[in-house]
Formats: sequence, C-alpha cells, structure tokens
Amino acid sequence: MKDTLDDGTVQRLLRLIADHLEDFGEGDEQALDALTEELDRGGFSGEDLLSAIAALRSLAADPRSGVVTVDDPPGDGALRVLSAEERESLSPEAWGYLLALRRRGSLDADQFERVLDRLTSSGIRPIGIDLAREVAAEIALLGGDRWGSNESGQGERDLAN
Repeated sequence: MKDTLDDGTVQRLLRLIADHLEDFGEGDEQALDALTEELDRGGFSGEDLLSAIAALRSLAADPRSGVVTVDDPPGDGALRVLSAEERESLSPEAWGYLLALRRRGSLDADQFERVLDRLTSSGIRPIGIDLAREVAAEIALLGGDRWGSNESGQGERDLAN
C-alpha cells in the first residue's frame, strides 16, 4: 500500500496523509493519531504542510486553494515581467528598486504600474534609480498629482533628469 518512490517532500507528505486516511477508512481508529506522530517525526516544515493543504483544496475546487485563473488580478506575490520597451527604459538598479518597493508593500499593484507608466513615457533612457525613487515617492505619497491627475498620458510632465 505504501509507495517507496521519493518524488519530493510535498508528494511524500500527500502520500503519507492518503495512506493514513485510507487506513482510517478501513477501520483503523488509531490511523489519525499515527499520522500526527509521523508528521512530527517526518521533519515536514510548516511550508510543506501549507503546500499539501493547497494541493488538496485545489483538487476539491475550494476557492481558498490559491488556484488562479487568467481573469483574476495578480496576487501580492506575483512577479512582474518587463515589456521590451520597459527593458530598454529601466536600468537594472531602477527595476530592482521598484521590485523591492513592491515586495515590501510600499507600492500596491496599481501604484507600481503607474510608476512604470510614468517612467517609460518620460523619454529618459536609461532611467536610473534616482528618477525611479522620485516618481515612486510621488505616486506612493501624493498619488502622483504632481503631474496632474490625467492618467491618459496627455499633458506636460516635469520629470527631473
């Protein structure tokens, strides 16, 4: 009944849970207690357990499973890939700085996109960390009103060089 293949920690954990649930279903009233003991001895991390829970919930089509569809907005931990224009515009240091702000929560997803839009439409190449810092601060702290509230890209923008 038990599988001996080792294809990863989460897979081993899922097999362990399945084996003990099967034993319980076959009448072994101690199977769940034994599962608890094996989880303690198995050296599984909390992250391993959360991954196993997410896998089980996704199989049950539970909305809390973390399964994302194309129509869903990106989550907080989603990584943003630069477009070709953005790659040509931003220096690696500026991009790293903006990612750090996003990861720390200093910029939400909408603010992050607004910063990128303002920077790439500035006409300055390559955009350095100082300009990225200035634009990010304006948008995060003041909502970007320094350049006006016109989000269509029309009108004057006074960006520092």
